[in-house]
Amino acid sequence: MVDTAEDHHKFSSVLDSIGVDQPEWCEVMNLGATKDFAQKVGYPVLIRLSYVLSGTARNVVYEEYSLEYNLSAAASISPLHPVVITKFIDNAQEIDVDAVAHKGKLLIHAVSEHVENAGVHSGDATLVLPPFSL
Repeated sequence: MVDTAEDHHKFSSVLDSIGVDQPEWCEVMNLGATKDFAQKVGYPVLIRLSYVLSGTARNVVYEEYSLEYNLSAAASISPLHPVVITKFIDNAQEIDVDAVAHKGKLLIHAVSEHVENAGVHSGDATLVLPPFSL
């Protein structure tokens, strides 16, 4: 399941299969494809590694002039996996739901809320429990 969560194609397929909306995204291998996608969806965009759960090399790009730097930074960390560029949604809220189940029965759960907006932290998110705005 970790592989399914980390591989962007697999994770996106799971979301599609259960009807969960997600921002437009694509894998990019060069600056031209990155610029084309950013022009198509509009700025800001989020550039990140395609096979990672943490925020390593994750950057929000607001203008074309910083695309090349952020793309090369992400590509240099993991040359075996492509970089993903996603339409970035400003002021999006991120909520975590953690649960423990045994033999199909929910034993305990917790809902926590990120203090930072979704997509802006780089693996070092601040969460609060209980959520403060739900």
